Amino acid sequence: MKSTLLKIRKLNNKITKRVIELQDQGYLYDFMYLGKERFLCLQDSACFCAPDVSIKLIDQAYDQFSNCYKYIHAVETASGCKGLLLEEGILPMA
Repeated sequence: MKSTLLKIRKLNNKITKRVIELQDQGYLYDFMYLGKERFLCLQDSACFCAPDVSIKLIDQAYDQFSNCYKYIHAVETASGCKGLLLEEGILPMA
């Protein structure tokens, strides 16, 4: 069991490291893609439409918890919110 936990920590280390680096750069909010070009800020439940959001692909890393690759996106809104979005696919860039 201990060996399995160490492997999981090691494999998710890249995701964790990148998220911490981006948080240090001011990307403090967490976003979720709702579909139909809408995004939700999880901290304040604010909803944003695609024209009001800029998305930049930052990195990709394998997520041991979900057994798939996650794509780390940086999100900036027209109102100045900066955050991150982790998805199993690459979102369209704006």
